[in-house]
Amino acid sequence: MPANDTPTAVAPVSLGLTGLDDSIAALACGQVYGIVADPQSLRLPLLAQLLHCTLTAGGRSTLILPGDPAAFLSKARLAGFDLSWFEQNGDLEIVRQRADPLLPLFRGGASPVLEMIDRSVRDDRRLLVLEQAEPLLLLSDPEASVEAADGLRAWAARRSLVVLAAFTPATRPQREFLSLRAAAEEFAGFAVLREHEGGAVLDLRHWFGEAGSTPRGSLRLRLQGTGGLSVEPVSPAPARGGETGIAQVVAIERALDDALGAVRDSNWVVIKHHAEAIETARRLAAGAIVLPFDRATPFRALCQAVSSIRRVAAPWVAIVVRERGLRLRLGQQIALTRLGASTVVSGDQDDTGLAQAIRALSGTAFMRSLPDDLEATIAAAGTALAPQLMVTRAFRDLVAEVLLASDGIDLPHTLLHVACDPAKAQQLGTLALQRKVRDAAMSVDPSGLWLFLFACPAPRARGVAERIFGRNHGEIAAGITTESTVGGIARRLERLAAAVGVRDTGVSRAPTAPSPAPIASPQA
Repeated sequence: MPANDTPTAVAPVSLGLTGLDDSIAALACGQVYGIVADPQSLRLPLLAQLLHCTLTAGGRSTLILPGDPAAFLSKARLAGFDLSWFEQNGDLEIVRQRADPLLPLFRGGASPVLEMIDRSVRDDRRLLVLEQAEPLLLLSDPEASVEAADGLRAWAARRSLVVLAAFTPATRPQREFLSLRAAAEEFAGFAVLREHEGGAVLDLRHWFGEAGSTPRGSLRLRLQGTGGLSVEPVSPAPARGGETGIAQVVAIERALDDALGAVRDSNWVVIKHHAEAIETARRLAAGAIVLPFDRATPFRALCQAVSSIRRVAAPWVAIVVRERGLRLRLGQQIALTRLGASTVVSGDQDDTGLAQAIRALSGTAFMRSLPDDLEATIAAAGTALAPQLMVTRAFRDLVAEVLLASDGIDLPHTLLHVACDPAKAQQLGTLALQRKVRDAAMSVDPSGLWLFLFACPAPRARGVAERIFGRNHGEIAAGITTESTVGGIARRLERLAAAVGVRDTGVSRAPTAPSPAPIASPQA
């Protein structure tokens, strides 16, 4: 082939963030990427920067948005990216599509929406940006949202372009969060962009770019004076301490069954107070700090200690909270994990189990971003989650609320389903309430009993089922299935959510179970 006939290589579409590694920035052709970005002050500069980077590289683009195109262009210009010339020249086409769910387009399901997108995007486009994409992916209808996500991915592959969808779940009903997580499982990349300490953090939940996959992690961003977002240089985690042996463990005396036995191990140091733990953490290169949760330790004081230790400790120092006579509620576990706790050791574990948990954390660096507002995080721990037997719609919304509150901190939850007839399911739910199952919500539908266990890992869920169902467990054991990942829970609830659109099951909430407080409600 003559040299002048050789096809010209086209640069991949890039996120355009200054300082972002190409392995993340370069988006794969024919794929869909989703970014959750509630604050408009972050979402709009990100989209403007993405479009500007692609357009200046010669990649024609289309933007579909629900608002006024002129308003978007003016705000993009204020953010430092003048897209007007590209729009006037035809390289950027902006399509306004109002997201009124009463329009026939949205009532018709995924097919007419995908047809509208296909008509709106010319053949020479390399990038499609969907601003506030929830209606376009029909997230209010879980079954249709999966169909829309699959159709959009197939369409992107057929048209050989990149689709980036921006979502704003804070402005939407909480139940749409489940639909989004289920749909995001099919995306090549899914990330959350949020405000943090005057800047921003980009949390990569999963990301497959042009160069391959990227491990889950967080990137610190800052708003540049000239506009746009840039990536802050990542400080490498310090080398692990304790090269000669096991890293040091510092434990408050009340956190141990046998403090004298621990002292006999030269790698363990026993102290008395939180102040000593904070001061010791400054000097540790690696190891663990063990704090108790007991009647002598107010929860607020524990939170303040965890936050203070995490802010002065090296990433290789783990913070372990051990239950001592009291059990942490769901909201409290979420708060401690957000503030920097590495793990919570249940009260039924002895010192040997504690030591095993600490060894399991060895070699793991804490690199997660910390919350800006300590008081707000503590207040959010005031959630009381009494066991409930709920109507299906309320059950689905509560599950979405809890998953949203614990999103990004890897707190385990388990959705357990018992396949049986509705009458048997009602009987099992009532039995679970009588046996005082804790931190749980239940619902009955024609397929059986749904049981959501807050902060309960899947391996422990079957033991909980055996305890609360008692002698009935043997006959229902074969019909019990569990799911513990957020995406998996979202997909499992699609069947339940689809039934809500037709009718609720009519199961009323147990009169003795109070309504749950919102996750972010202040502590009484």
